[in-house]
Amino acid sequence: MKVLDVLNKDEIVQLRQFRLTTEEKSSELSIPLNDLLDENILLKYLEEVGLQIGSPNLKVTASIFVKRYAFLAVIYLYGISAWNKKINISFNNISFQTEEFDEKWLPKFYFHSTELEKAEDNRYEWREKAFKVFFSENIHILIAQLSKSTMQSKRILWENIAIYLFWLYESVLQKLDDEGLRNRAREDFHYLVYEAPGSLFGNYHVNPIKRYHNNKEYNEHLEELRVRTTCCFSYLLEGVTNRCKTCPQICNVKRRGK
Repeated sequence: MKVLDVLNKDEIVQLRQFRLTTEEKSSELSIPLNDLLDENILLKYLEEVGLQIGSPNLKVTASIFVKRYAFLAVIYLYGISAWNKKINISFNNISFQTEEFDEKWLPKFYFHSTELEKAEDNRYEWREKAFKVFFSENIHILIAQLSKSTMQSKRILWENIAIYLFWLYESVLQKLDDEGLRNRAREDFHYLVYEAPGSLFGNYHVNPIKRYHNNKEYNEHLEELRVRTTCCFSYLLEGVTNRCKTCPQICNVKRRGK
């Protein structure tokens, strides 16, 4: 039997740092996520976003779109690992909310229903179903649509999701005060990256996240970082002069311990 709850004030405050909002904005770039499953609407929306951020083409815009969308993954997975709660992640429950003159286009996520499903007694099975609902019925569908519509590589789009998952589990959740919660987050992360089958993520034979979890390395400034395997092309945006520190095209790294 499913045990239900709703987001409380403290949980809302925690999720605001990941771009959750409780307010709807009357902006041309505020849109129900469900609308973006229509290819014509999606392409028109990407064109509008591209103008806002100074993108040279739809492929670059698609990449930036997924980097922004990745915060939805952070919101959802934070709830699972930190609270043992699953929020309704269906497309028709969420909308992008964007400020009218946000040049960087940093949309926030508005949930029409903030109902939460608490973990069941068998958390392993509950977690597997929760992961599958999100990756197979949300992320996979969106990435497939974006790749089909813009011809952008699915590998780039999946890595744009992966880097934020790594940040959440390796940094954010490891700063929680409760050791038990930190351990649970590590277990969830290990399952997600190394144990979860490809079918959990959609129509895949191999886990599409695992390939990106490489060892961290040191750059010439002795900063420890994980170099991307693909380029996100954010450097092509108007006004951007530098590439990401983890860009595979520029990183001069040394293997750990050398």
